[in-house]
Formats: sequence, C-alpha cells, structure tokens
Amino acid sequence: MSFRDIFLLPNLITLIRFFSAIYLFINFIPDEFNSYILIFIIALIGLSDSLDGIVARKFNLVSKLGIILDPLTDRVVFIILLFWLSSIIPQYLLYAVLVREVLVLLGSIYVLLTGASINVSQKGKIATVFLFVLICLYVLNSSVTIPLLYILSIVVIIFYFYVAFEYLYNLIYKSG
Repeated sequence: MSFRDIFLLPNLITLIRFFSAIYLFINFIPDEFNSYILIFIIALIGLSDSLDGIVARKFNLVSKLGIILDPLTDRVVFIILLFWLSSIIPQYLLYAVLVREVLVLLGSIYVLLTGASINVSQKGKIATVFLFVLICLYVLNSSVTIPLLYILSIVVIIFYFYVAFEYLYNLIYKSG
C-alpha cells in the first residue's frame, strides 16, 4: 500500500463520499430537505457506492487501500445514513440492518486477519440497491402513503440477510 493510492480515482470517489456524507450528517437534519431532494441525496450516496468499484475495475485501478477503504466507507456511511434518517425509517429496519452489518463486518475482519479471499456477490450488490430503494421509499412515504411498504421491507430484509449468510457461509466453508 502506498500513499499515492489515495489519489487513484476510485479512492478519491470513496473519500469524497465519506467526507461529504459526514459533513451532511453533522450539519443538516433530514427535515431540512423536501422528500425529493432527500431521495436525490440518498441516490447519490448509493450511486457513488457503486461508482468507485466500477471505475476501479474498468480502468484497472484496484489498490490494496481501495480494497480496505471502500467496504469500510460503505459500512460507515450506510450506518450513519440510517441513524440520520431514524426519524423516517422504522426502528425494526434500522436494527435489522445494524445486525446484518455487524455480521458482514465480522466476516470482513476474518478476511483481513486470515488473508482469505472471497468474490463479491452480484446478489450483495442487488441487495444493497434494494435497500437504498427501500430507504428512498420510506422517505417518499413521509409525504405520500405507499401501500404494502411494510411487506416490501420484510422481503428486502430477508433477502439482505440471505446474502449476508451466503457470504459468511462461502467465507467459512469455501475459503477455509
């Protein structure tokens, strides 16, 4: 890992997401935005989460720093986003995601300590997109009632946990 890796475009995208989100979450509250602006902000955070990885792979800019920085930033920004939106999203969703993120964090620590390798699942990326969409729907629900949102959230949570358990299973049984 070298200091120059910080200046690789994917790592800059990750760092911009991290510091922008921290600034936003410290200086503003969700109620200061109308629902559509808030959805736009959440979508930008979600898109930047994907953009750094796409840029890294497409332009062969994968670095050891990025391998550590990106998932760490993803987890931190996502958890802070959920707490920031805690007046809008239901508590069960917040706690379910926190439990799931702790499980994935434990798997990530295992990877770092053992040097195990595991491929990132497309299902994991899809589950994250579903969760970002669900959060946006809850923001929209604060101004327009969305029927069956509770049922949709249960389905998304189940899928989100399924992907985490699959990740942990593959980590423990297929890499060891």
